[in-house]
Amino acid sequence: MTNQHDTRPFSAIDIHTHVVPETFPAYTGVGRDVPWPSMAPAHACHAHVMIEGKVYRTVHQSAWLTEERTKDMDSRSIGMQCLSPMPELLSYWLPPKDAQQLIRYVNDQIASMTARFPTRFCGLGAVPLQDVELAVRELEYVMRDLRFQGVELASHVNGVSIADARFDPFFAAAEKLGAAIFVHALRPIGQDRIVGPVSEQAACFPGDIGLCAASMITGGMAERHPNLRIAFSHGGGVLPVLLGRLNRAWDLTARLREALPQQPGAYARRFYYDAIVFEPATLRLMMEIYGATQIVLGSDYPFAMGEPDPVAFLQRCALDPGTEAAILRENAERFLGLAA
Repeated sequence: MTNQHDTRPFSAIDIHTHVVPETFPAYTGVGRDVPWPSMAPAHACHAHVMIEGKVYRTVHQSAWLTEERTKDMDSRSIGMQCLSPMPELLSYWLPPKDAQQLIRYVNDQIASMTARFPTRFCGLGAVPLQDVELAVRELEYVMRDLRFQGVELASHVNGVSIADARFDPFFAAAEKLGAAIFVHALRPIGQDRIVGPVSEQAACFPGDIGLCAASMITGGMAERHPNLRIAFSHGGGVLPVLLGRLNRAWDLTARLREALPQQPGAYARRFYYDAIVFEPATLRLMMEIYGATQIVLGSDYPFAMGEPDPVAFLQRCALDPGTEAAILRENAERFLGLAA
């Protein structure tokens, strides 16, 4: 199946796209000054996401309109998108029960979108990870009731890395349920050191996601949960540069060798990484370090800092047909549990 205006295969799976609901329910909790989101009109075809009375982000209607998304997908030769919440909607800073209420609403909105086009969309929901017990319950809901492929997590929960042992019960539950985990940067470290008119997404996300991935290895989470399917946004950020140093530290440090039976690089080759890196040379480095089987397509749709045409980017990388096919679809099927 191909687009009549494009000879490229119409089967690619984009694992990194985001949803913002058209509206949010009114806050009904008992807290004070809770940063509950709302929507406000903006210019044509857009709306403002409002948090604490301020515009957090202005989003296009394709953030919630399925028909608009499928048209854009057709024009870019994307067969399926994984729908995950705009990261700010993960809401780790809300009181846990408030977060669970908001997240449940967002998850149900994603479920409605996937139900309209079940062959074009699949779901990666959210969980209130600031309360591990509630997070496990919501994970069970999205996997068993909504039939999602998994969930999106941020790299940290209010400054605590998701690699911290306190989150172990959640990852054990995800492993048992066969949930795919997509990890996204959010409120990254280093924002106070940016100089010049550049966004945190451009300058700080790679460091944030790379440190998270490294900590999932050095903290033992990957060792304790060998069957966990986990993918990192933005190509895994700086992780390729860190791995040589981590491997060297493993060679030199008895305590690290006691904690990890294998070199850090071996664990990194079990993770998945999206291809939102913009430079063919960077993608080739990722393939050399992680293996071509671990790279999946991503766009960050519908946000401007994303890759506008991920299939075209992959073609610019001049890969052999088998590798291109793997990154376009086959690796994502394995990560999402669709291969069977």
